[in-house]
Amino acid sequence: MGHESVGLISFIEAGINNRRYNLIHLINIAKILDISILELFEGVDEILKISIDTK
Repeated sequence: MGHESVGLISFIEAGINNRRYNLIHLINIAKILDISILELFEGVDEILKISIDTK
């Protein structure tokens, strides 16, 4: 992904220090995994629905 620090990736995954993945990161992850970027979002609608229903 172009990051040499494993710690930085861990911070992003854990949401530490308000770090987030951006669209470029997601595109790079999809390329590395040799998948469509759409596959990274499969199931998100169900997660969002559950989150909204529990509020």
